[in-house]
Amino acid sequence: MQDNKDKSTQVPEPNMGKYEKILVVILLGSLWGALELFGRDFFRAIGMPQKSPLLFGLGIIILYASKRLVNFPGSVVIMALIAGLFKTASSQFYPCQFAAVVINGIVFDITYSAFKGRLDSGPINRLIAAPAIVYASYTIFALVATFVLREPSWVEGGWSGIRSFLLADAVIATLISMVTIHFGYYLGRALEPYAAKRKTGLPTVAFRVVSVVLVAAIWVAGQIYLTI
Repeated sequence: MQDNKDKSTQVPEPNMGKYEKILVVILLGSLWGALELFGRDFFRAIGMPQKSPLLFGLGIIILYASKRLVNFPGSVVIMALIAGLFKTASSQFYPCQFAAVVINGIVFDITYSAFKGRLDSGPINRLIAAPAIVYASYTIFALVATFVLREPSWVEGGWSGIRSFLLADAVIATLISMVTIHFGYYLGRALEPYAAKRKTGLPTVAFRVVSVVLVAAIWVAGQIYLTI
């Protein structure tokens, strides 16, 4: 079953200027960073052992939805850099965490750019793409953490640690992402019409002001959270 090939119900391209698109990317990147910061610390506090797979799966929702709203080459990479910067404020930050977010963003951006038509055309294609995105991201991250960043725990684990990571965390992330990737598609599809100024009813200046205020609120909330 296909999503009607995404043609008969597809709305016109959102009528946003370049500044509005940039603001949306910054907003969604900040939201992704907040998810990583608050989510990781929350899962750590409740003792959840598999934080990374769940955060990866939830992040896929934001990434896919963003491509439906603002799709230009490198948009998710920019979001990843913003989210990674947000994560540096974490109470337990490690450089590999920044690398993980950036790698996820790059892999998703390349995958969506290369297979946009197929990914948007039906759930089966997205179901197939999810494991590929997960394993590409997790494999590259494991190699970078071990042999480039030389993180002590990764260096100590070596190839056996990488294998264990890919056979445990990556499998869980795959199962979660095979579900959440559809959430991202349908969320973006639902919000896509409202990305147009004619749908939101906001003048350009108001759209920009609201976007800046939301971004500032997310970052201030992050700083306040760290002082509690």
